[in-house]
Amino acid sequence: MKPSANTHDSLADIERLETSGQLRRVGAQMLLALARKEISATDVDSASKMIDAQARSLEAEVKTMKACIELRERGADIGKAVHLGQLLLGGAAPTASEAS
Repeated sequence: MKPSANTHDSLADIERLETSGQLRRVGAQMLLALARKEISATDVDSASKMIDAQARSLEAEVKTMKACIELRERGADIGKAVHLGQLLLGGAAPTASEAS
């Protein structure tokens, strides 16, 4: 993507992508840059692949929440569903107690 003052300024507060929400924000900004003709056809192809991956990630988060709600309604004690919309993209591997 070629340099764009609008895109740079809009995303200046993100130093590192850490959540799915931030990733969606970058994708939305890329679409805005496309509308402003600030990115090339190659960038558009890359953006569409990223946005498709975002949509699949969001779908997985929604399905997870639906499953949690259904299990609770059936009396299962599964704890809390956390990090929905804040899904961590990287970081330390979970410990054995966190993974269960």
